[in-house]
Amino acid sequence: KYNILATIIMAPIRVSARVAATPSTIWEACFAHMKWERWDPDLAEVKDVSSGCEDGCKCVFAMKDGNNIPIELSNVKKNESLDFSGGGLGGLLRAEGKVRISPIDDANSSIDYSFEMKGIIGSIFGFIKKKECVEGTEGGLANMVKLSEAAQKN
Repeated sequence: KYNILATIIMAPIRVSARVAATPSTIWEACFAHMKWERWDPDLAEVKDVSSGCEDGCKCVFAMKDGNNIPIELSNVKKNESLDFSGGGLGGLLRAEGKVRISPIDDANSSIDYSFEMKGIIGSIFGFIKKKECVEGTEGGLANMVKLSEAAQKN
């Protein structure tokens, strides 16, 4: 049988990169300041930030397309990991992302970044805008690498 719902459920987009920077440099360059629009190509601004980059921090992702998505951080471990999740429409639209930073040696690290849209509307959006979701995730990782490597050189 053909199951349309199974067809449109968005699998997480997962990307990874080796970075010529330490985990602490990556953290400070990309996450600690809560100005994620520096690396996320789809964000215009992170606004209404309740605290620093820590568990329970709440904020709003003001997207370049004009949408505002309430977000909460979890699993935040400085220099190691963070998750962000949020959405709207009573849970019909959810966005979830995960970042993992691991040292490779004294001068290099890896960043693993995943993103997915969930919920009925989120899954449909992710299916229709799959190319844009992939490009945004890949672009976000590329920007994390660029910012981190520039910060490591300074």
